[in-house]
Amino acid sequence: MERISSRKVLFATIGLALVLVLADHLMSPPLKASSMDGPAACAPCGAPCPSTR
Repeated sequence: MERISSRKVLFATIGLALVLVLADHLMSPPLKASSMDGPAACAPCGAPCPSTR
């Protein structure tokens, strides 16, 4: 049986990480663009923007 080289493992790990980050980015809800409907959130967790504190 042939051993998997460390270079292939490294590329597979980096590729998987990039796919997971991209999937998380695309599946996260959009942020509010304007503060007309209340305070705008700068982060998906709802943290306020520094300019609105």
